[in-house]
Amino acid sequence: MSREVNKTKKIKSYLNLARRVSLQSGHDTFKHGAVLVKGGSVINTSPNKGNHTKFGNRFRNKHHGPATWHAELACILGIDKSITQGATLYVCRTNRDGNFRMSKPCAMCEEVLRYCGLKKVVYTEGAERISKIKL
Repeated sequence: MSREVNKTKKIKSYLNLARRVSLQSGHDTFKHGAVLVKGGSVINTSPNKGNHTKFGNRFRNKHHGPATWHAELACILGIDKSITQGATLYVCRTNRDGNFRMSKPCAMCEEVLRYCGLKKVVYTEGAERISKIKL
């Protein structure tokens, strides 16, 4: 099996884990899940939550209201920067049927992930598309 096929299988497995995590979200409309991976090991997982976060407010445009716990933010909060440095975050959004939807991180989340030293974010764009952002 080629190295590229193995890499694709790993990406899909992390995104499928993110899908399972997203189904734990208490949000009615937007169910997101995030998986933090470093060195091939899963460090943390988290769904999005409706709670507000003071940490996220540092990175959010004040005209958009208070920051909530997006899955990306919730997944890295409380983890030392030495661990998040160089890590990859896998993010997905699911609909009510559990199918992938667009989950590109918002501007606030991108800033937080850069601040924490993540290497890249892999996210779903829909049922069959996966994209990456190098941070």
